Amino acid sequence: MNIVLDTLLLPDQLELSAKDRQSAAAKLESAVRRGKLTPPQALDRFEYLDAARTRGDLRQVFDGVSDAIPPRGLTVALRAASAVWLITCVVQFVVWVALAAFGHFDWPWWLWSDLGLGLVVAILWWTNESYHRKTDVLVSQ
Repeated sequence: MNIVLDTLLLPDQLELSAKDRQSAAAKLESAVRRGKLTPPQALDRFEYLDAARTRGDLRQVFDGVSDAIPPRGLTVALRAASAVWLITCVVQFVVWVALAAFGHFDWPWWLWSDLGLGLVVAILWWTNESYHRKTDVLVSQ
């Protein structure tokens, strides 16, 4: 698949970028400063981080550290909403083209639902990405 579809449909299978690794390292350092990890635990996690290849591998790196990676539910919601959005876009466009072929050419009515669902996907994507871009972890009370 291409990078856009992979980002939406397979967010945990994206390869880690240098920026992702820097952000993850900063989160590990933050977890030590905040007392969520001991320095020896952090060293083990840094080894996992060096071996990590995809964003899904970060689940092992941050196991037990809350607020460091997107929750599985958010990732599943992003995948499901993206799939529904893409299927809806394609089906509605095909129906619109078929109607136009039989003389019922009308304004692109399908844009309203596609834009609405696209907004939901954009919000989920932005929320998912924000976990990978931040460099600090929160301390839960």
